[in-house]
Amino acid sequence: MKVSEMRSSRNGKYFMAGNIDGNVEVFNSETAEKFGPYQTKFEPGGRRMCLSDDGELFAAGNYNKNVSVYETKTGKEILCDDTYFHTQNLRFSPDKKQLWVFYSDMMFIKTFGEKMIDLKHNISDIYPDEEMPLTLSGDEKQIKFPGKILKLEKSVMDMFSHNGRVYCALFGGGMKCFSKTKKELWSADSNPNEHYQRIAYCEKFNYVLGLGFKYSEPRTEPFYFADVRSAETGELIYTVGLNEGNYFTFTDNGIAASNGDLYELSENSFTLKEKYFDI
Repeated sequence: MKVSEMRSSRNGKYFMAGNIDGNVEVFNSETAEKFGPYQTKFEPGGRRMCLSDDGELFAAGNYNKNVSVYETKTGKEILCDDTYFHTQNLRFSPDKKQLWVFYSDMMFIKTFGEKMIDLKHNISDIYPDEEMPLTLSGDEKQIKFPGKILKLEKSVMDMFSHNGRVYCALFGGGMKCFSKTKKELWSADSNPNEHYQRIAYCEKFNYVLGLGFKYSEPRTEPFYFADVRSAETGELIYTVGLNEGNYFTFTDNGIAASNGDLYELSENSFTLKEKYFDI
């Protein structure tokens, strides 16, 4: 399958790959078990697919209206809704009873079993995920905490929250770590002409992983890479070079690539398992 997007569950135990034709495959990141391919309403762009943490459900949608929820093991469509618009990001609630559909400063909350869809504004005040009580508009230079906004000098590429800290990656500006009171705890610069596209947390080693891209001249191969940093201090532990031309996503044991490779992380290095996943 020619992959155009990859997305993991928040715990990294499962991930999915989708292509431009709407075909989606789901993988157990530890056993490499595959489900699918399934034909869905997925459309590349943004992050228009997501997985529940237990891997039992996945959702896929497109920019215009349609968003559907499917059973992972069978591909059966169990929910279809065409009342959303301009979908950019999908997420399940931790208890998978709700699907959250994001567009800029708007959020739809779909509770399974109920027909009502709530359209929420000022979502930094009502974001329902206790572990990550903040949100992000992709074109804005700010982080939105409940009831307050932290303005930054560069656009935010990705962010997550863990143990009372907020980690973010900035366009051409490395990483930053803040307390939930907006105090900056550490900053880690990226190299010139590089930025992190996505970041994630590795619980096993208490590391922050930054998936990076070399975006302008002078460029040296490999163009894609992952920096492994201390979550406490931002110190660079080591760097992993990733093959050119792939899509990537974080798993609970490393980084999965769209060609099926697994970059399995350890404390001081990584092991490349070629074609570990049948993508």
